[in-house]
Amino acid sequence: MMNISQQLTPFSQSILFPAIKDALHRAALHEGVRNVEMTFKETATSDDIYVLLAMMTTAVWGTSPTVAGDLFGVVTPQVEARGKMGQGIKSAQRTLEDFPQAYGRMKRWSEWVFASEWSQAQLLQVMEEIEPMVKEAMTWMNRLAIAAVGSYAHLGDLIAKFEQDDVKLQALHLGLMAGLETPDGQLIGELEVGISAQKLQEHFGHLAPSHPCEIALPRIGENVHAFIGDQSPPESMMWDLSRAQGREMAAMTQANARVGFLRRAGLRKAITVTRGALAAHAKARDGLAHVLAATRHWAQAAAGEGLANGRIHSLDEIFMLEIEEIKQMMTGEWHSRNHVEPLIAQRRSTSPPRNDAPFLSRTPLGVAGQPVQGYLKPLPTPEAVAKPSGFIALTSGWTPAWWRVILMAEGVVETDGNLLSWIASVARMGDLPALVGGYRYADWPSGTNVQLDPSRSLIERLTGASQFRGNLSNDALAE
Repeated sequence: MMNISQQLTPFSQSILFPAIKDALHRAALHEGVRNVEMTFKETATSDDIYVLLAMMTTAVWGTSPTVAGDLFGVVTPQVEARGKMGQGIKSAQRTLEDFPQAYGRMKRWSEWVFASEWSQAQLLQVMEEIEPMVKEAMTWMNRLAIAAVGSYAHLGDLIAKFEQDDVKLQALHLGLMAGLETPDGQLIGELEVGISAQKLQEHFGHLAPSHPCEIALPRIGENVHAFIGDQSPPESMMWDLSRAQGREMAAMTQANARVGFLRRAGLRKAITVTRGALAAHAKARDGLAHVLAATRHWAQAAAGEGLANGRIHSLDEIFMLEIEEIKQMMTGEWHSRNHVEPLIAQRRSTSPPRNDAPFLSRTPLGVAGQPVQGYLKPLPTPEAVAKPSGFIALTSGWTPAWWRVILMAEGVVETDGNLLSWIASVARMGDLPALVGGYRYADWPSGTNVQLDPSRSLIERLTGASQFRGNLSNDALAE
């Protein structure tokens, strides 16, 4: 998630910011959270949102605020309201049971919008439905975030009862989540084998190549050939679904052998809920992408009407207006260009303030894969690397635009991020060594020989030249 209030066009901000605020309150209501302070400022950042979600997770699951904060990638204050593990499991199970119907609703609504024949009446009808649909999509993302982080922490507690070595515990934890299929990872898998332009448009055309919350930017389906390019897909270095599935089976076998017969049922339930919640959260992100793609399609249709009567002079001007201002333009209250032009000119000349500084106390978190060696390569853009050569890629805000780098890298690091990041979802499916919250490594020189160890949630420098590319032998899952 990006810095919603400070980096979006007026159109996107007018839709997303109220939706985020409302969705947090809805999630708290659904989860029965009463005693968590839900203050939400107009300058709220993504970190502020995750702090509230971490506090709600503690209130529902009884998770340690420190653990919940680490998994969300933020520092969480102590919370007086502490739930219970049983309460969290029941809540997560209800959420997982109800979510498929909600996801279907989001997707059907998007398909209906794209199939609409535009008249002013139809434009106005869709307009009235945009904000409720965005609020619903974000509410589900919040509810599933609480379910995923709470269940992941609970599973860690169960493993800790029979595995006291922290590194082996973390390796087993990651192994039990390996091979988890999500829409995020499915995109990478299809690109790896060379998906056709037509299928890419049909299956993933609603996704944003970058900046997923910015409605003003094109989706993949609007320029498929630019997204996949002219070159063949690179050979995958480490992302491997079959290896990931094998690792999950091996981890499950080991866990069952270690936990003892009487605890196996509880362990299986915890694993099922955690995998289900992580997969559903990624699918909720996909549902939001469907809704935002449909919203963009509607905005372009509204812009067409504005162009026809001269109230706007280019399609992109529509994104300089808030959604209520577009309604005024369409219903005749702003009956001439004179009402719109000064506002657009003012907003074009004013750059929104930025606040990209991460929490300096954020804890790095390994989210997938086994130890790997290579050289650290900070990348400003997806085009900054051309050939696979044993690198561990580091950047901020992984998105589908980085798909070639993901296939070419020995491992990946996100300078911010958390357990639920897009790159974490991709890495779990392909067992790609991955770490989030790695801002402290961002100033290391490019070419530094390192070992990325997700089981220890760190990167460490290696002395001398690296002699190995690929997975290291890892006895963390061995007896």
